[in-house]
Amino acid sequence: MASNDLTLEDVRRMAAEAGLTRLDEGQLQELLRATVTARARRAALPVDTLGPADEPAHVFSLAKEDRR
Repeated sequence: MASNDLTLEDVRRMAAEAGLTRLDEGQLQELLRATVTARARRAALPVDTLGPADEPAHVFSLAKEDRR
């Protein structure tokens, strides 16, 4: 289903499948906008050329005095 074809009823059905049955109309509208935006961004990513080294790395460290 193309992002342009996504309707509020589609989002309501997706939310229900995920167990989100108490969303009000405003929340469903927000979810629709977020879903359309996420799909558009995902469609713009060049995923065919990405490799494992392109994954984001999260590095955490403690200051020397915080180490135990």
